[in-house]
Amino acid sequence: MKKKLISIVAAAAVVSASGTAAMAENKAPEVFVNSVKIMFADQEPVILGEGYTVVPARGVFEAMGANVEWYEETRTVEVASKDHNTVIKLAIDDSTMRVYDMSNMLDSFLISDDLDIPETLINLDVPPQIIADRTMIPLRAISEALNADVQWDGAEYTISITTNDIPMNATGIPGYSLSTVADTIAEGETVDVYISANNIPTNSYVAAVTAMVKYNKENFEFVEGSLVDGDIPVNSVANAVNTKTYDDSLLAVFVTTDSAAAARTDGSVLRLTFRSLNGGEGEFALTNLYDTAMGYKTTLKLDEMSENSGFVSKVYSGNDLIIDTEPVWVNRVAE
Repeated sequence: MKKKLISIVAAAAVVSASGTAAMAENKAPEVFVNSVKIMFADQEPVILGEGYTVVPARGVFEAMGANVEWYEETRTVEVASKDHNTVIKLAIDDSTMRVYDMSNMLDSFLISDDLDIPETLINLDVPPQIIADRTMIPLRAISEALNADVQWDGAEYTISITTNDIPMNATGIPGYSLSTVADTIAEGETVDVYISANNIPTNSYVAAVTAMVKYNKENFEFVEGSLVDGDIPVNSVANAVNTKTYDDSLLAVFVTTDSAAAARTDGSVLRLTFRSLNGGEGEFALTNLYDTAMGYKTTLKLDEMSENSGFVSKVYSGNDLIIDTEPVWVNRVAE
């Protein structure tokens, strides 16, 4: 049986059509992908009918590594799995979801109408629809079609999605951890909190660090930050710190300009300095949120030497970056 052309393209902004839909009165559940919390830039998830959750087309599935494309003229959404072996096609107000098995296609980017592509039709409990000018599609049905596990926790009001490509261990995968050399400081004194990178590949250097750090804003204020190679400062031309982010966290972005001095081995790569406002307790911890508009909030960019083309940049995030979220403390009160 012949099948129509299935397009598999890079992720792009999903343009929403106009329209309205009735939203359930339930509060929006929190959604996690591989333990990473999804922060919705505008429209949050909505629970419809008998407890069926729809989410914006962008964000959740991109955090799973999928590609998402919206076609305005046909009011359809296509979701392609990370490995391009599965393509899901949905249409606004259509309760039938089409799932295509692309695993035997030699070139999934050049599919013709003459190819016989296995297709599975799935009846949806709630169809894709437009809510607050955003394209909303079923969370569980699409996640499971992408071979992910979906768990609902009614007590915590959370949805946890686990993909099938989580690394079994951290061997060889770059990662971040947090440390500080001071256990106690007085009011007005400063403390340096270090972010260390580990498993940096051979012939690579740290080109950029993006780090989201949660801390006690009532007891500490951010002073400054800088790239370092161990204890040695590294020149950085681009740096930005936003102290008004999700969960009272600090978002720091630093880019290396002095590649010769940049970190090339495991160790400290970013120093953040905080001042005690009152001598109170301080907890500092790395977080790894995913913003539906901006992507992962904690990333590591490495320039790696290639035999043929010099240095090649690669950004590590999500499953490609192991983040130690264990907090470090200053002025901790004994329990």
